[in-house]
Amino acid sequence: MKTKVVLCGAITLSLFSTAACADQSAFDISKISQFEKFPTFADVSTSVNLPSPPPYLIEPAAFSEPGEGRIHFALRRIETPDIGPYGFDTFLDQSSLVSLDLIGILGLNVYYGTSSFGWGQKSFHFSNEGWFGSDTYALGMDKLGHAYSTYLYADYFTQRIAHSTDNLTGAAVTGALLAFGVQSSVEIFDGFSSDYGFSKEDLIADGIGAGFSVLRNTVPQLANKLDFRMEYINKGSLSDFNMFNDYEGQKYVLALKLSGFEQFEKTPLRFVELQAGYFARGFSPAEKAAGAELRREPYFAIGLNLQELLDATPLKETTAGLAAHRTLEYIQLPYTYVGTTQN
Repeated sequence: MKTKVVLCGAITLSLFSTAACADQSAFDISKISQFEKFPTFADVSTSVNLPSPPPYLIEPAAFSEPGEGRIHFALRRIETPDIGPYGFDTFLDQSSLVSLDLIGILGLNVYYGTSSFGWGQKSFHFSNEGWFGSDTYALGMDKLGHAYSTYLYADYFTQRIAHSTDNLTGAAVTGALLAFGVQSSVEIFDGFSSDYGFSKEDLIADGIGAGFSVLRNTVPQLANKLDFRMEYINKGSLSDFNMFNDYEGQKYVLALKLSGFEQFEKTPLRFVELQAGYFARGFSPAEKAAGAELRREPYFAIGLNLQELLDATPLKETTAGLAAHRTLEYIQLPYTYVGTTQN
């Protein structure tokens, strides 16, 4: 249950980051087109012999393309492959770009934790929660929830930084450190909770999620090949819908997209992805009362690449299409794959 606040906040921020980016994005390059003598990178590099930028970076990140709306620009993924040189000054400079976001997230967590998790009602203590064992709270689903929510936070911070500056060096590292810091604060407060305790397993899971975000953002083209997603199916009535806290309705998925590989990008196989996932059932009080057996289900699947299908339509060039494409990086739609085990 304790990942509800962090997972809720992470997904909410991912879905609504367009508004925040639109408010704080740097100026549109079209606004300076009136200056005919404004120097380009080519002009400067020719005069002072600067090396050309890597081809996989858009230049510069703080500029939107001519005629591009702010929301469309804010939705666009910017690659951040350069890790260093990186230092404390870089961290401070980039963190200042998302300071309001950070304050809002921490404030939300403190408010929700004190009202729902009993933060501050007990002296600091530890909790040995385990991992995926049959005697654990949620058979490992909560640990995957921690990794996933930290991954979402890290991607959010990374992209917010990338859309706010033309210096992308270390953006993925700063984003991951901020995400891990947010989640670490949750774990520390859990140590003062009447219901939980400080869990080293949760902290390790948070680190794995932050690390995966760094890996996916810094290895060129890896984001085009590999997604980490959550699937949710509500098994009750509409009023029972709770994708942030209902572990019994969740699955966590790694999806390898064949469209990201050069040998498949021009073939029908670009619409195929190979998936590996995990879900667990039978551990909730309601399921136990109904006599359901405990199930820990790793699985493999062949699925449809919905991002690629979307890009094959005229929606690809629209803001709505781009928003859907970005959402599908993080959310797995049910019934779009054939797996080795059933829910």
